[in-house]
Amino acid sequence: MNRIKSGFTLIELLVVIAIIAILAAILFPVFAQAREKARAISCLSNLKELGLASLMYAQDYDEAFSYGAPNSWWQNTWMYNLQPYIKNVQILKCPDDSLAGVYSWAGPRVSYASNGLIKWDGSAWSIFGVMGIAQAKADGGWMGNVTQTLAGVGRSAETVMIGEKLAAENQLWFGPFGVISGIPNSWGWGNSEIPDATRNPSYVYPQGYPEGPTGGITPVHNLMSNFVLCDGHSKAMRPAATDPDPVHQPQNNMWDATRQ
Repeated sequence: MNRIKSGFTLIELLVVIAIIAILAAILFPVFAQAREKARAISCLSNLKELGLASLMYAQDYDEAFSYGAPNSWWQNTWMYNLQPYIKNVQILKCPDDSLAGVYSWAGPRVSYASNGLIKWDGSAWSIFGVMGIAQAKADGGWMGNVTQTLAGVGRSAETVMIGEKLAAENQLWFGPFGVISGIPNSWGWGNSEIPDATRNPSYVYPQGYPEGPTGGITPVHNLMSNFVLCDGHSKAMRPAATDPDPVHQPQNNMWDATRQ
């Protein structure tokens, strides 16, 4: 009795391979998006923890936020000063930042920068952000106060405290890169402009000066960035949305802590 041999024909095999290839082409981008979403959520959680730690620091220091970075080079950065409250340097690393977490002479690189916006107020350079670079006149600098108090933030739920800035030199113990001062290439400390939606979109961070709509903020999560605001809640936004039009809509500049 003859047995009938069964098996795939060449055409059937090619059809199966084609179906697998089509499914892979459909599913791989979905998996990549899911992984990116998970990384973005982890980053958002990091910022939430940093915001709460900063508020606890302020409660312990006469309701004043930490300096963003010291007048001298060592320590006293906002990242260093929050360590007793977070006890973890991993919180300072965005999962999408390949540079963060790498140690060097100035400690691990970090992924975040404080809102240290400074501007001329008509008579002197003053802090309009939250945690600025220490240039207080009492310390030999040329500014007045360099950090806000809790009461000094007029619209805490709409004011940026900390945002994402992925920079190779942004380090735990050497902090000027970890501050967004609002000044182009601030004192040689890299991109430091706040976002501005009216700038030329062809200039993209970290291209350099002139800076584009995102300023010194890195839009690493599908053109979005994560922020923690001064009331302690964190959210994802397009960087340019934090300052849509500084000339015609100054009331919507989320980097200006002095707004009422």
